[in-house]
Amino acid sequence: MLKIHFLNVGHGDCIIIENFDTGRNTIIDINRSKEMDNSSKKEVYESFRGLASYFHDTVILESENISNTLLESKGYNIKLTDPIEYLKENNINNIHRFISTHPHMDYISGIKALYDEIGFRNVWIQNHHWNPSISSLTNSQKEDWDFYKKLKNNKIAGVTTINPLEQDERDFIPQDGFTILSPNKDLLSSNNANDLSYVILFEYAGRKIIFGGDAEEKTWEYIYKNYDLSNIDILKASHHGRDSGYYQPVVKEMNPIYTIVSVGKKPSTDASNKYRQYSDNVWSTRWKGNIVFEIKPNSEMYYKWEYNR
Repeated sequence: MLKIHFLNVGHGDCIIIENFDTGRNTIIDINRSKEMDNSSKKEVYESFRGLASYFHDTVILESENISNTLLESKGYNIKLTDPIEYLKENNINNIHRFISTHPHMDYISGIKALYDEIGFRNVWIQNHHWNPSISSLTNSQKEDWDFYKKLKNNKIAGVTTINPLEQDERDFIPQDGFTILSPNKDLLSSNNANDLSYVILFEYAGRKIIFGGDAEEKTWEYIYKNYDLSNIDILKASHHGRDSGYYQPVVKEMNPIYTIVSVGKKPSTDASNKYRQYSDNVWSTRWKGNIVFEIKPNSEMYYKWEYNR
């Protein structure tokens, strides 16, 4: 049996693949936001504007801070999930591997605490040369970035780091159901960190799941030309469901039953309605909270959300 947890971490990603057959659990990315950023709170609050006077709403939206209590008073009680607390609460403590899809901070914030408090034995990171603007990072993000660099260079005792690329044929990759579709060596030389992003096909009991990271059109165009991605069961929409991560030909070919959008504030270039042309169920963690799929060995698949919005 398998469980795939798409956590509600705001503007970022964290996915847990809990494999009960092998015990080799995988975490894809992490973002340890303490709470929704204020611009996201304002965007959510606006969706409830009909519940209060226009004048009152205008004052709130022009203020510097919107409290969680105020959001709850309007009927929005979906809190962000701390991935490390979630792992502890669900007794998921045997982490075989951590996959870093790419080096943006909303995909690696909390990685050092994950290692310190839970631990993991293996890491997948591309051998890239991209760096963030260090001056723009908070102190905790700087600690995470320094730790990430040590992981990338295989300098953390007790952790094995590998740098797999497209079509890596090492035995353990297909054994655990993973096929790496991207990046290849050409994309690895890009100055755009999103072009570095892993796109991974994961298969279990006849079900097919795509984890898209922050891949953009260049990546999806390459994948569309080189792989058959028909009949996908679950698609993790890339780049938080933005237009920049949406490539119509490949989404049409995938025709996913479920499309999951991990997002805090709805992007101005949100492509959810475009995904809905080819996917009957497009669900956002912002409104559903944590989304968990359970897949049985006989291919039966079930799902649950925290909140039915």
